[in-house]
Amino acid sequence: RTMKKFIFALVSLMMSISASAFDFDGIDLNGNAVEITRQIGMKGYVYDDTRDCLRGECKGNEIYLSINYNDVTEKNKIGQLIVDIPLNNMASAFETAVKIFNVVYHQTEKVGDSVKYTVSEDGTQLVVSPAKDYIRLTYNTPFYNKK
Repeated sequence: RTMKKFIFALVSLMMSISASAFDFDGIDLNGNAVEITRQIGMKGYVYDDTRDCLRGECKGNEIYLSINYNDVTEKNKIGQLIVDIPLNNMASAFETAVKIFNVVYHQTEKVGDSVKYTVSEDGTQLVVSPAKDYIRLTYNTPFYNKK
């Protein structure tokens, strides 16, 4: 049951991201950072003190969002969107996620437990990483510049 819920969450999340523009849950993440923040708030995401990020629902599944506004090449843009999907059975869920992403996206490299994909024509990359009780999806926008 948990695996079915996870697969549904993953497929729903992938469907909310378009291939030609970096779009999350109907929000264009290549737009202005202030407008992005406003739209995320309108979607009902709220600050979670415990995890130091935003908590909300995407396609009926609880997720946690972190946004990197600092490591960017252009002012008023975002560098990364980090999505954490809580899970019970981490090991099998991560393997399933990688299999699904391998079908949908072009895998560019594997570093340790993390797998990197090209997900958009604009240069956006996705890094899928396992954690203790969640899977982390890190979307690096074309404006991302690790400092």
